Amino acid sequence: MTSFSRNLIAAVVGMVIPAVASADPMPRSAKIPDTQKVAKIYSGKTELWTNNCGGGIYFAPNGQARAWCANSSDNLGAGTWSIDANGRMCQDLIWYYPDGRRAGASPSDRSCISHVVDAWGTVWRSWPNDPEWWPVDKNAGFVRGYKFQTEVSQTRSKLGF
Repeated sequence: MTSFSRNLIAAVVGMVIPAVASADPMPRSAKIPDTQKVAKIYSGKTELWTNNCGGGIYFAPNGQARAWCANSSDNLGAGTWSIDANGRMCQDLIWYYPDGRRAGASPSDRSCISHVVDAWGTVWRSWPNDPEWWPVDKNAGFVRGYKFQTEVSQTRSKLGF
C-alpha cells in the first residue's frame, strides 16, 4: 500500500466520527439491535463526512458502497457493506486513485462499526478502538439518496473504468 493510500484511508476513517453529536459511554441497558433496524439506518443513504472532506459514503440497498471526498476528488472508494449478527455494520472498500495512465488500487480495507440499542429504542454506534458511543440521530450525518453519484461517475471515467 502506498503512503498516499494509507493517509487517505486514515483521513476518511477520522472523518466519519460525528463532529456535532456528543459521545457517551455505552448505555447500561444496551443490547444487540435487530439487523434490520441497523440496515434501515444505512440503506439507500449517504453518510456525509465532515472535517474538511466535503464527501461521504453511499450505502446502496443492494449492499454496494461508494465513497468520495472532494479534497481527494480524483480518488474513489468502492466495495460492499453488510450487517452481521452482532449488530456491526461492516464496510469493505478498495480505494482507487490515479497512477500514471491507469488506476492504482489500495488493498481491500474492512472496517466495522458496532451498534447497540438502549431501553428507549435509540441506536448507538461506536467506531473501532473508540470507547465512546454516539447516538444515531438527526446529527449522525445521513441524507437520503446517493448524494455524490455524479462525482463518483466522473471520477470513475477519469480513472478509466
